Amino acid sequence: MNEKMSKYMNVGTGLLILGILWIFFWLGPAMPLYEADIRWGHNFVMPILFITVGIAYYSRCLACQFFAVISSFLTVPLFLAMWWYLDVLYMSIAFLAILIILYLLEMTGKFKILQPNPRLKAWEKIHFLNFAYIGLAHMPLIFFLLRWGLPDTSAFLPVEHEMSTSIFNITLLILVPLAAMERYVKKIGNFSVPKIVFGWAILMIIFPMISIILLGE
Repeated sequence: MNEKMSKYMNVGTGLLILGILWIFFWLGPAMPLYEADIRWGHNFVMPILFITVGIAYYSRCLACQFFAVISSFLTVPLFLAMWWYLDVLYMSIAFLAILIILYLLEMTGKFKILQPNPRLKAWEKIHFLNFAYIGLAHMPLIFFLLRWGLPDTSAFLPVEHEMSTSIFNITLLILVPLAAMERYVKKIGNFSVPKIVFGWAILMIIFPMISIILLGE
């Protein structure tokens, strides 16, 4: 495999692809669902969060990773139906814009922000991305622990009993520990852990689509 391509096969790229394809799916074939019930609008928020964390993966700027953490935990008020999806969407876009600006400034090599003392800096380098992954994990955790089986009573969120939704949430729960492991373990035997995690992120797109095609949901 091409060496240049191989180095981009990791969870960061997987999250970017996942987020971009999710947006296209809801702007395209799934748009009638949103037009019929705008509570499906949370599906425009989650891809922004995936893209934000995906970009932060490639940044060594602690400020970028910090904003990725904050952004990822927007899953909590979103899926607890505490905030209207548009409010969360605007916030997620704002955090993404800030992160991109910081990332571009970082690339110049002349701009540094959030430079704590060495011990705290080391702690942040270790934990910020892990916290961002945990933030994303709140989507399936809330789905299975709280939203599963609830009647359609929320003004902010629809009931989601579709098989494809359950499959995606299960695969996301699996992705999070894999993504965290990828930061510390690069190989298991002859297998590349980053490539495994990248492959799993792609399967997160494929599995729900198979369910939609075969089961219609």
